[in-house]
Amino acid sequence: MMSKLACFTVPVILAAVAAPAFAQDRQTRPLVDGWRFELGDHPAAAQAGFDDRGWQPVVLPHNWNRMGGTAEKRSDYQNVHGPGWYRMRFPTPEKMGDRHAWIEFDAASIIADVWLNGVKLGRHAGAFARFRFDATTALKPTGDNLLVVRADNSSPRDPGSPTAEIPPMNGDWPMYGGLYRPARLVLTAPLRIAMRDMGGPGVYARTEAVEGGAARIAITTKLENDQPRAETAEIITTILDADGRTVATARGKQPVAGKGSAELAQSLTVPDAKLWDVGRAYLYRVRVDIADARGRLRDRVEQPLGIRTFRIDADTGFWINGAHVDLKGVSRHQDRPVKGWAIDAADIAEDMALIREIGANTLRLAHYQHADAAYDAADEAGLVTWAEIPLVDRSAPWGQEKTTPGFAANAEQQLRELIRQTYNHPSIAVWSIANEVNLEAAKGRGTSNARPLLERLQQVVHEEDPSRPATLADCCGSIPSEARAGLDTVAGITDVIGYNRYHGWYAPDVTALGPDLDRLHALYPKQPISISEYGAGGALTQHSDDPTAAPIAPFGRPHPEEFQSHILEESWRQIASRSYVWASWVWNMFDFSNELRLEGDLTDTNDKGLISFDRRTKKDAFYFYKANWSKEAFVHLTSRRHVDRPYPLAEVKAYSNQPSVRLSLNGRDLGAAKCDLGICRWPGVALDAGANLLEARAGAVSDAIEWQFAGKPGVYAIRAGTLVGRRGADGLLWGSDVFVTGGTGHFRDQPSSSRGGQPGPVRPVAGTSDQAPYESWRAGDFAYAIPVPRGRYRVTLHLFEPDAAVKPGARLFTVSAEGRPALRGLDVVKAAGAPMTALVRTFEVAVTDDALNLAFKGEAGEALVSGIRVERVK
Repeated sequence: MMSKLACFTVPVILAAVAAPAFAQDRQTRPLVDGWRFELGDHPAAAQAGFDDRGWQPVVLPHNWNRMGGTAEKRSDYQNVHGPGWYRMRFPTPEKMGDRHAWIEFDAASIIADVWLNGVKLGRHAGAFARFRFDATTALKPTGDNLLVVRADNSSPRDPGSPTAEIPPMNGDWPMYGGLYRPARLVLTAPLRIAMRDMGGPGVYARTEAVEGGAARIAITTKLENDQPRAETAEIITTILDADGRTVATARGKQPVAGKGSAELAQSLTVPDAKLWDVGRAYLYRVRVDIADARGRLRDRVEQPLGIRTFRIDADTGFWINGAHVDLKGVSRHQDRPVKGWAIDAADIAEDMALIREIGANTLRLAHYQHADAAYDAADEAGLVTWAEIPLVDRSAPWGQEKTTPGFAANAEQQLRELIRQTYNHPSIAVWSIANEVNLEAAKGRGTSNARPLLERLQQVVHEEDPSRPATLADCCGSIPSEARAGLDTVAGITDVIGYNRYHGWYAPDVTALGPDLDRLHALYPKQPISISEYGAGGALTQHSDDPTAAPIAPFGRPHPEEFQSHILEESWRQIASRSYVWASWVWNMFDFSNELRLEGDLTDTNDKGLISFDRRTKKDAFYFYKANWSKEAFVHLTSRRHVDRPYPLAEVKAYSNQPSVRLSLNGRDLGAAKCDLGICRWPGVALDAGANLLEARAGAVSDAIEWQFAGKPGVYAIRAGTLVGRRGADGLLWGSDVFVTGGTGHFRDQPSSSRGGQPGPVRPVAGTSDQAPYESWRAGDFAYAIPVPRGRYRVTLHLFEPDAAVKPGARLFTVSAEGRPALRGLDVVKAAGAPMTALVRTFEVAVTDDALNLAFKGEAGEALVSGIRVERVK
């Protein structure tokens, strides 16, 4: 095992998995059309005589679950977990000769049992890796063959579940069921590059040294011989440049026993090597040919190849090819609306194009092995990539406190599959062995004993690939104040680490992120740290006039788009200033499905994406990162979906990577604003009645949006304690809390729970026909400074006592206007007659400056208010 160093240094040359260039005996036939599918268990379906004419015709990729991306439950919602059966027929290829046949699946969820012509070929356990079975003896000499697959995505929580020891046990995403990636028939010679290597390509390359511009490359080829007699294989290994010219070649001979296997290690030197780099990806190709003793070419595998060195330092971060690079990027889940996991290469290409557009240079492919096309695209784009296995939330089966042998074996299997199948991707920098593996224990649900398993998986990484560090994503217990009985600390196990930190979202104070990172760096000074997750939800139809004025309901509603932007702005400001953070990844690039969430404006969806689930809408926060990461000149006006404006004054904000941006409103020049961290602000812009056309320009780039002033002239209607506004029963548009300092916002109704999946109870306030000003409240000592011209104003306060236990006299407070008491000793529950009952109080005040100042101060208990209406007295 490699020792843990503060500076993890590895010179590497890596190859990206691609479709092989097939020689004489290696051929593939796609098995994607002609399938029939039926949900449920049908044990007799494995036999030839079974009648499947009533089954649904399907084409791979296919899965049977549907959820997410809509405001209400989808009309085609499907969340059945259990078995589903697939059947298809295909002809035996002509002129098989001595060739062997393999049935290969790029993935099947979660367990796949496979039969060919009634003969069971085997079982694969694990939802994300490629697997293949030897079908040579089961394949008919001629005619049609019947291929049958039973896929099973049963929940590991179910009693007696066959998935009880197959990670993940839990997670913030659904386990779709089915054959959701392509399948194929592969034909090979009996003497060949290995096909029994856990789905891997059988060819593995790494660098031995890069000196004086030349790269010395070590390439290992694994061989198999299914003939009864021994055979000596000749291995011809060639490295070709991007134009197809040979730059290095080596020949070797390797005896392979009958019915045996062997390996051959070769060393090649690439002169004047061109390096794979961040954003500048140069890809060679390595081609391995296998000839038998008679000189016949029996097999060929070809893989792209990238040459680079990198190291990760605990104090200075990430270095590649001798240069320091700030790694800044996003995470990605693989699902889409309707398709679920059954996506295709075009979907992946679209995702990668959007990731490149934002200017990211690193990608976390969470929380499992993704399709080959995702790693290929990362290779081609020069995206440094975090690859991961689905060991999430727990390190043991449900009902167990310690890892069982079967659980450990499957976690190790999935890790070895991931490494071998994606080993040759130059983009991959780290192998992640877990994500938030002690989260259940951190929530008080059981005990975490993850360290023995994690220590073993760290060892497996070094056995499989000593050229890359192991990592994990940690959420809990790393800081002494977080520790408690039953929660083990997983920091310090892996070579490098990532921390999932949601300050301002699940934790209350976004400004605590930086100090939190500093504490972690001080506690583990020799372990390089990254931010593997940070983020916030953002709903496209929910908006705030001041995202700092009230609390968020992270597991409920609303999730204003402006709040997401605010949290990410403040998070990035702290991350970018800390050079010891070797990488950071926003969670997430795209909204994704989750069958337990009722949050923001969506159902069954995690809305933390920078882009909507359907990839059609880029949220404002997307452009914040583009302003900081991309060199493509642009300007983007924010809050474009917050069209109906409740207040006559508003802040206008733009994101741009230009030094300054000039703004106009309905053709009037409002001046230029300097852009700090890509943020350009114009506070206190007075809106015109009706339409307001805002145009922003920075040199040759520009943007325009249109708002409508939808409030009443001279009227402010403020919903205290909430981040969003809405129309009242009389049509008046109430805005979100704004112009306020001090106090704390509160929800009247318990937000829906992402873990319960049901809306919270609604507690209407009695004594009113309009609930709009009574759905939240602000409490404490607080003050409002509402920007109005000089004049006389009528102030209407909407109040209710939210606590059913409060008796008259228990809560008393004073409301002052312009420095003078307007309401003394206000006792809401006494005046209203009961808790949860509306009370309205009105007074007039003269304003002699440019703001109406209201102050709320408790005398007994806290002051409170739920709605404030201000209108000028004519």
